Amino acid sequence: MLEQRTPKGDDQPLIAAFRAGDDAAFAQIFDRHHNVLLRYARRVLGRSCEHAEDVVQEAMFRASRALRRDERHIELRPWLFRLVRNCALDELARVRTDSVALDDADDWGLLRASDATQPELATEQRGRIRDLLADISTLPAPQRHALLRREVDGISHSALAGELGVTEQATKNLVHRARTNLVKHEEARSTDCQDVRLALLEAHDEGRRASAAAYRHVATCRGCRTFRAGLKDTSRAVAMLVPAPLILIAIGLVAGKVGAAGAKGAMLKTGATATAGAALATGMVVGALQVFGPGDPAPQSAKSLALPTGYLAKGAPLPAGTSMIRRPVRLTSTRTGTGTVALACPAGLRVADLLASRGATVAYAPGTIPGWSQTARVNVEPGPGAASTRVTVLCRAPDALGSIVAGWPASAAGAGGRLRHVRLQRAELLEHPNGAAVGSVRYRQPVLTLGAATKAGWQRIRTDTAETGWVRTAVLGP
Repeated sequence: MLEQRTPKGDDQPLIAAFRAGDDAAFAQIFDRHHNVLLRYARRVLGRSCEHAEDVVQEAMFRASRALRRDERHIELRPWLFRLVRNCALDELARVRTDSVALDDADDWGLLRASDATQPELATEQRGRIRDLLADISTLPAPQRHALLRREVDGISHSALAGELGVTEQATKNLVHRARTNLVKHEEARSTDCQDVRLALLEAHDEGRRASAAAYRHVATCRGCRTFRAGLKDTSRAVAMLVPAPLILIAIGLVAGKVGAAGAKGAMLKTGATATAGAALATGMVVGALQVFGPGDPAPQSAKSLALPTGYLAKGAPLPAGTSMIRRPVRLTSTRTGTGTVALACPAGLRVADLLASRGATVAYAPGTIPGWSQTARVNVEPGPGAASTRVTVLCRAPDALGSIVAGWPASAAGAGGRLRHVRLQRAELLEHPNGAAVGSVRYRQPVLTLGAATKAGWQRIRTDTAETGWVRTAVLGP
């Protein structure tokens, strides 16, 4: 009776009747589509077409179970074709492994395991599954629940809405957002680490958060997490470079006055703004800042690209636009360690070079950028048995191009290219794109691009310190 009332080709009333418990309705579905599905199965199976009837029977069995499982709307005909295709492919895989004639030379290729069983492909597949599970675990609980119930359990949106106590549209939105987040996680995982680290550096230099894509990559990449942690450590170290407690500053002032009393007047200039500081390491204090300006005798010899001739002998007059600043450092106990002292260049001058200190090892502290910083923060590690030392910094006025290298514009003449400045606090200079590091460039350092020496995202440059190498194009600003 139902067949007579059902228009030809309209399967929805039959589906509804079957879901309501009428098994005869599915028999009508079977009869209606059997022949065309059988022909399709034979085309897919090819030489194994004798199994076409079994394939159709299996597909219809799966269809009957699926139709009773939920109330989703289904376009029956294309859905049945997909089921038959999947069952046919399963049958071909079974025949390929179980029914190969060993004496048939044409079928010897079928003895080879499928590509999916190759060790490297299987390992890659397992890796993808692990990544997918990890990504799913990071989804918010409502999104994760909606996605798994929908994709794995196959329930309808109406049933899912009943479980979550929301509307059907809300469940659709949850599933959509979950799928979108999984795609974004996969894209972040495949992002080049150097691009992510460049984004982290830019955000760090500009005092803002990096993009969400960068943080998604960091969550899946141990190397980039280590890199980001290093940036945080640098920030904490710079944050420690604050004025010492007042009692230590007072001790430093006393030490500075004692040192000033024994110094020669012509070589010592201490103003009201030349404040003393204390080292961060316990048992170490520093004296007052000593400033030696243009024309003053140099307190020590110096070798630096910031000097016009590259070298200055002790006692020789300091050239114009150049200054040396010095702080004495004294140990007040038997404890040793690395302390940090601050030396501020005169107005208009920048930190150009850190000169050697007798009896101690000195190095710039994080945050000090030669050629850009006006104040040098210097880590001081006294040598064995040393009771005191002096920390000396060479300062120089930058030229119109921003370089502290003496005579750089003239030395760069004829090199060609375009003048650019570095826009990051620090970036590596590579031998070739993705190659080994041969040096580094710092914030606002002037460089010359070398003609047409470019590759995708890379530029070959020459720095004002005569170093040549490759940097990412994004490192360079105007």
